[in-house]
Amino acid sequence: MVITERLPYRDGETPLLGYLAFDDSARSPRPGVIIAPEAPGLGDHVKRRARLFAEAGFVALALDPYGDGRHYDDMGEMMARVEHTRANPDAWRRRLGAGLAALAALPVADGERLCAVGYCFGGTGVLELARAGTPLRGTVCFHGELTPGHHGPEGIRSPILVLTGAEDPLIPAEQRQRFEAEMRGAGADWEMILYGGARHGFTNPEADLAPVPGMGFDAEVDRRSWQDMMNWLTPLLA
Repeated sequence: MVITERLPYRDGETPLLGYLAFDDSARSPRPGVIIAPEAPGLGDHVKRRARLFAEAGFVALALDPYGDGRHYDDMGEMMARVEHTRANPDAWRRRLGAGLAALAALPVADGERLCAVGYCFGGTGVLELARAGTPLRGTVCFHGELTPGHHGPEGIRSPILVLTGAEDPLIPAEQRQRFEAEMRGAGADWEMILYGGARHGFTNPEADLAPVPGMGFDAEVDRRSWQDMMNWLTPLLA
């Protein structure tokens, strides 16, 4: 049976409140995954993903990027927080790392088999975590911006999978090409899957409601990309 609960944790002095999901019938520690949410914060989409991961045999922690489980509905407030986070990449990495540490500390999670998955803004975030040299079994970015970041002294130590849409105006071909060049230059183990016809936010049913051009949910691409991720992660976690 999948159990869900709120998990308090901290980033320094900032109290955070994540969403934890796991199957309590499993008798041994299982792989752990942190899930970094879209720009509004910890919402229904990543909570549903956490439950899906739990059903697939993971201990899943959907992260709180802003504190106290905050979720922004106001576009202006949300973008102000996003820009503040982007302007402080080291703090962004620490915030994500705090969630990873909280997950690793759970008795039900196998601290040697941890991965990070992010959606949109969260997808960009988990790439920053990989660039920091975090030793993850795998890092997966769903339709996140592929803007370049600075690498930590240890380089990229996690395999990376990027799942993105060919018709996403926020991630055009030029951005994908720059990311490819960055990964080659870093000597990273990386892969990118490009879905024809898919727009930004293709995994999220709420994307069609967003007041942002170029966004759209695609149920078939959502299904295929989830399976592509699972096929890629499974051997890495063996």
